Amino acid sequence: RMVKKIMQKKLIILKEENHLTNEKMAKLLGISAKQYRKKEQGLAPFKLNEMFVLSNFFGKKMEDIFLSPTHQNGANCEK
Repeated sequence: RMVKKIMQKKLIILKEENHLTNEKMAKLLGISAKQYRKKEQGLAPFKLNEMFVLSNFFGKKMEDIFLSPTHQNGANCEK
């Protein structure tokens, strides 16, 4: 059985636009850089409180950063 990875592409773009590293993002969430990388790559889920912290940090709504289950892996995305 294949496990689907849900990369958080919008979060990656925000991180890059703000010149942030995985280490800085991890520190913001109080986790290791390795844990953060796994979450960003879709190998582990973001917890609700982590999504809240990041949405406040970037001044955006959670749904503007994180892909909902109906839009994961490109499903239902505009082409």
